[in-house]
Amino acid sequence: MWTEAADLKQLMEQLAEAGVAMMIRVDVERFNEGKPHWTLLLSGPTLHPNNTIHVEARSLEVCITSGLRRLREHDGEWHWLGDWV
Repeated sequence: MWTEAADLKQLMEQLAEAGVAMMIRVDVERFNEGKPHWTLLLSGPTLHPNNTIHVEARSLEVCITSGLRRLREHDGEWHWLGDWV
């Protein structure tokens, strides 16, 4: 499980090595409206059928964890994700 910025950097680098790009965004308007304001986008050629995983959540932790769990459902060597979720 990731807990610090250094962990997030390591996770993103491991994903990049596996061919997956990761983008995280916080939306101020949705935050002010009390809506899920964290967005995670994972993309890469191994993520069929649309080459993307998109998650929105109220917390950064839930957003990333949900995205990584969905990534594990895709074909590929994702056993190492168990260390992160």
